[in-house]
Amino acid sequence: MKAVEKLYKKENMVQRSIHLDDNLYFKLQHLSDDIFDATISKIINVCIEDYLNNGNFEYYMRPENVGSMYRSLVLRESLYIKLEEIKRKTGISFTRLLNDAIKKFLENNKEYFK
Repeated sequence: MKAVEKLYKKENMVQRSIHLDDNLYFKLQHLSDDIFDATISKIINVCIEDYLNNGNFEYYMRPENVGSMYRSLVLRESLYIKLEEIKRKTGISFTRLLNDAIKKFLENNKEYFK
């Protein structure tokens, strides 16, 4: 991959407040603060992009004794629209899809987060 291919073209952004599970959010916060030069919203956009490319959309069950907090995110409009389409087709809420995207991304790429 060429260096220029690591950059995203400018795109309209959508601000959305969503309930994120605390355990997922704290992992994203660690990635943003300690490992990557990216905001939590930018990491979440990568999670969504990966989720859409894999095509395995499932209902995310929050683990017992894990809280959630309303968080404000900035999402790329194209990714937001695609997740909304999946929501309409599957009946799975946007929040459940987003939490599932983050969970799967973290699980599938944990070797990069050391």
